[in-house]
Amino acid sequence: MDAIAHLGSILGLSFISGINLYATVAMTGICVRTGLITGLPPEFQVFANEAVIFVALLLYAVEFFMDKIQGLDTLWDSLHTVIRPLGGAFIALMQVGEASAAVEVIVFLVGASMASAAHATKAGTRLVVNTSPEPVSNILVSIGEDIGVIGFSYLALAYPKLTFFLTIIFLVLIIIFLPILFRTFRMLLGSFFFRIKAFFIRDISKSRLLSIPLFMDTFFDDQKEKDEEIIWTGKAYAGRVPSVRRSAGIYLIITSKAVYCLYRRWFRTRVKRQARSEIQKYNLYPGRLLAKCLITTSMETWTVLLYQPFIDTLPQDLVSVNDSE
Repeated sequence: MDAIAHLGSILGLSFISGINLYATVAMTGICVRTGLITGLPPEFQVFANEAVIFVALLLYAVEFFMDKIQGLDTLWDSLHTVIRPLGGAFIALMQVGEASAAVEVIVFLVGASMASAAHATKAGTRLVVNTSPEPVSNILVSIGEDIGVIGFSYLALAYPKLTFFLTIIFLVLIIIFLPILFRTFRMLLGSFFFRIKAFFIRDISKSRLLSIPLFMDTFFDDQKEKDEEIIWTGKAYAGRVPSVRRSAGIYLIITSKAVYCLYRRWFRTRVKRQARSEIQKYNLYPGRLLAKCLITTSMETWTVLLYQPFIDTLPQDLVSVNDSE
């Protein structure tokens, strides 16, 4: 097995184990034991052990059902935050055979990193999918993962050279999209804890209003007009706001004359403004964790996500209020 093929097998199996470790081990063991794929390195024989296959299939069966239930899948992913990267590291390490200690350490670290990247992407994606109130999307995504893991495991064994290039492509895509998933995860986690606080602390939403960090307050003083009165201020997140990163933390400020979006990018405070005289549509949509605020003008549309308790404190109709002024 040449270098690229060997790397393809190591990287591919380590990567896919970050999504489902037990299915990867079971699929590898079945392929080796049944002779479905020949010409594999002798190190793979350990996967063909009957006990290894049985335990892997048993744990995969547990994960199969846990992964289809909203809430339990997130708990299961949390429990495997350490297990999957370690599993990916050991799978990679077992493929190098007899090697120097330095090579073994490098392979261990690479395998753990590959599995960690896949695990973080899966966990973040599933958390986003779980925000949907219906369970169908969660089940479909889980089934898609199962099929993908089984197929990619076979591909890593049968066509390791192709797997090498596919894994590199997946890593590039993860590097591009992982920041979005991270911001989304942070947003959902923040909204979850805020909802818990709101359950125990009355009027927490009111106590968090009309307060922004000092540096943003100073910045905003230079942006607003002198006779502009602040009506509402609160922490929010960008759903779809032009030039603002998706799920980025922002501060939404509603004044007597405009709606402002204050945010940070490249270590600078920036602002977007919509004059209330130009607002054509303003709608509020409640949610389980996050409420949605839709503000539309003839030029652009903002979709702003807020903590659910905030929705009751927002102005109910900016358009009609504006018309009466």
